[in-house]
Amino acid sequence: MGFITNIFNKKPKPAAAQCSICKSHLESKEGYALTTSQVVVSKKFWDHKMVEPETLSYTTQHFKAKDENATNMRRIIFEKTAEKDITWITCDTCVKHFDVSLDVSRKLADEWWEEGRAHKIPNTGKALDYLSVSEYEKIRNYATMDAGASLIRL
Repeated sequence: MGFITNIFNKKPKPAAAQCSICKSHLESKEGYALTTSQVVVSKKFWDHKMVEPETLSYTTQHFKAKDENATNMRRIIFEKTAEKDITWITCDTCVKHFDVSLDVSRKLADEWWEEGRAHKIPNTGKALDYLSVSEYEKIRNYATMDAGASLIRL
């Protein structure tokens, strides 16, 4: 009976995934695992995020027209990102946006691949659960008010 139980209780391992940042294809055992708090504290991430095609119009209006609605949308983008309770899997290119140990992040990604997509690495959860209020407010202010400024022609 143990053999049958083992067959049916095994979690299917993902054969491939997408980078959580750029959506590039990742094969099994590729990539790096990050937590939401590691992602949201990165100014490089926010500079990139706020000039993606989906967010560029908000960033342009925020800086050029001082549009209050655009600024609110940037704040909402930050908050929705910071609320994610997931393990972020990133590619070799995107991991460079983050100040993390590549060796540790790679080992955590290996663990994620082994355990399956539902597996959460240590400290996975909403950013506010792992950051101090002052650190959270500081990066929220950066993401909302300053991110992407150097990439917009004023």
